[in-house]
Amino acid sequence: MKAEKLLTVDDATEWRAISPASFSVFGSVEYARISQEHTGHLAHLFVVETEDSWIAYPFYLRSVNSLPFLSDISEILWDTFTPEFTGPVDCRSNSPSVGAGFADRYSKYCREQRIVAEFAHLHPWTWRTEFLEPSCVEFDREIVYVDLTLSEDQLWLDSFTYACRKNIKRGCKENVRVFQATSPGDIKEFHHIYIHTMERNQAVERYYFPLDYFVAFFEQMPGNARFTLAECKDQIVAGTLYLHDDVNVYSYLGGADHAFQNVRPTNGVIYETIRWAQSQGKRRFILGGGYEPDDGIFRFKASFSPLRAKFHVYKRVHLPDEYAVLCSAWSAYYHSDANLNGYFPAYRSTLTGAEQKL
Repeated sequence: MKAEKLLTVDDATEWRAISPASFSVFGSVEYARISQEHTGHLAHLFVVETEDSWIAYPFYLRSVNSLPFLSDISEILWDTFTPEFTGPVDCRSNSPSVGAGFADRYSKYCREQRIVAEFAHLHPWTWRTEFLEPSCVEFDREIVYVDLTLSEDQLWLDSFTYACRKNIKRGCKENVRVFQATSPGDIKEFHHIYIHTMERNQAVERYYFPLDYFVAFFEQMPGNARFTLAECKDQIVAGTLYLHDDVNVYSYLGGADHAFQNVRPTNGVIYETIRWAQSQGKRRFILGGGYEPDDGIFRFKASFSPLRAKFHVYKRVHLPDEYAVLCSAWSAYYHSDANLNGYFPAYRSTLTGAEQKL
């Protein structure tokens, strides 16, 4: 007999027992709490339990009624999205039969709660077809990862490109010092670099995270968040926040001072993080992808590894009639076709369709 439950961040002990940060850092209650406090979107863990397994699915509940073009809609509606690198995960068993019916159970929950649409970022190494409606799974892009089980010499000679090795050596020659942040002052310096990078790249507004967002990771997730900084000429010139669990290290958010591009500080940040991750017994270092296929960001990440993983997303409509009404309202409000740029759900599309990539 399968039983299901819905946890919130107030159920931290139970959430942590089912999906600890050591198992899935993005699926942890600690990450969920930080995100909920920053965005206001309520974090949940949908759990289906059997005799020998838990299927756990972290997601955020987001109000649809707050959209600017829905002032005339009285019914309370919602949609959901997941943290990065998650999706429904089997926490205890690898039996193919465990996930049978999970997608239908979650869909039933969505219909009962008036959840219009569901969007998920699927972890390339843990998502399983039997937990999802196959027709709703879409290939999104390739991402770059480093195999940390290789020796340091193998990585240097066989994984890093010649240009990558040259840039790492350049940073060493220019006395770039790479270190882990250890104080709130270090986080403030990181934030300064990060915000200036977002401004230079004209990032969309939701990526302008405040200082307290990063301080929360530093203070609340010390065992699963690592800020790696680069210093040159007595100032911080680059930094990245990495999140990690027992197996994976994820490049999350970062930036660099463009004035110091010639000393290649980000190469040093990544290289030293790889060395640290190997010393901790991690197996994969996930660098992610770019904004567009084979753009400059992707090529930079690819200079550290020839390995690629296929990144998929999940797009499912649970209330098709309501979804159609919302899309029509969007189109009337913006005088455009909501479905033009392929964004999902279409009624949350921006006119530019610009989205940050993992």
